[in-house]
Amino acid sequence: MKILSTTNISTKRRQISGPRVSRLLVFILVVISVLPLATKAAEKLVLTVTPPLFQLNIGPGEFWASSLKVVNTNPYDLTLYASTMNFEASGEVGQGKFTPLVKNDPEAASTTLAGWIEVEPGPFVVPREKSVEIPFSVQIPGNAPPGGHYAAILVGTQPPREAVEGASIQVSSFVSSLLFVSIKGDVVEDGDMREFFSERTFYQKPEVAFTLRFENKGNVHLQPQGDITIYNMWGKERGKIFINQKTNFGNVLPKSVRKFEFEWHGEANPFEVGRYKAVATLAYGKEARQNISATTYFLVVPLAPVAGILGGLALFILIMTLAIRAYIRRSLAIYQERFGARIPETKVPVQTFIEPIREGVLDLRDIVKRRTLKAEYPVPRPPKFSVDLFRFLKIYQKFFYFLVFLTLVFVAVLFYMGKVRIPARSFDIIVHSESGEKINISSEEIIREAEK
Repeated sequence: MKILSTTNISTKRRQISGPRVSRLLVFILVVISVLPLATKAAEKLVLTVTPPLFQLNIGPGEFWASSLKVVNTNPYDLTLYASTMNFEASGEVGQGKFTPLVKNDPEAASTTLAGWIEVEPGPFVVPREKSVEIPFSVQIPGNAPPGGHYAAILVGTQPPREAVEGASIQVSSFVSSLLFVSIKGDVVEDGDMREFFSERTFYQKPEVAFTLRFENKGNVHLQPQGDITIYNMWGKERGKIFINQKTNFGNVLPKSVRKFEFEWHGEANPFEVGRYKAVATLAYGKEARQNISATTYFLVVPLAPVAGILGGLALFILIMTLAIRAYIRRSLAIYQERFGARIPETKVPVQTFIEPIREGVLDLRDIVKRRTLKAEYPVPRPPKFSVDLFRFLKIYQKFFYFLVFLTLVFVAVLFYMGKVRIPARSFDIIVHSESGEKINISSEEIIREAEK
């Protein structure tokens, strides 16, 4: 009976485990078949186009030709296609919007820059880790309106789709080379600094965020260039932020506003307390260079160090008050002792304030005289005045304590002024790029760039 029961149990186990094994095998086969697809999807397409920007200044009826270079850094060959689209600003952070040409709208194709560009659509086969040149040309019509015109040549792995009327798309799966064309004629270069301000007016740390908004009111793109200089309350420079210097980007398209964002991180120093001034100075225009500036103010007050400074100041005032009162009382007592007159508390003769000084001078004379007599006569003679210097210091000890304290305060003030008037301190600048990335630049790098 035991043998039979054991056999039955083993048979049941085999019946149960059979379907489980089948399901496990099916699951493994599915995973194996899907894994290459997932791996391929996870691969990132790396494609580079140079130059990323063409800036042209040509006249109506003129022809211009060039080429752009496409680099395939992937470990496999790529088949690429090229197309043209018009380009315009989108928002205030430097992003752009691509608008395709409408196939059944010949007027738009003849009046916009994308319609004036001729480029071979492809396909172009780019071998792995190789590059190809894609030629293109720009033919400006004779009746082209003066001012700025903007377009882009897009290169991607898919052929361009036909656009319907009124469509505008954001392109993210293509790489692009922008064309900023300024057509000669009645060009208007007019810009204005709409806003320049710090994020707050009060900071406990020298970490300040600045926002600058520049508006282009003309008909051609502008590239505002300049800097933001930060000064402490003593007029010493504590930071410099360069704007659009040594770069081809940072342009502001016509009838648009662009926002520039920066962060200044100054040196955390208890002496760098007070009201700061930031001055933004920009220059723009090619035909006639124009300058604009704006100023903003903010406070940097670390609460803990300032509380200590205020406490020390209050202690100084208290000690000074007590020392003056003690000095006056002692002067009055000396005056009463010498002249036997009672001085009303509301009237204090001026000579009582100089009594310790006069008596001190007499004491010093007496000490010198006693030393002279000792040197001339073997037998010492009693001097006319026999006032002990140590007794004098003991009588007026509170007054001398006050003088010592006042001297220490004076030295502290000199030390503070020396620290705050140092011509330069270290700082960091954080630039907010168009892609949202924060680029950190140290003061050493800024100084090196300024010296070049």
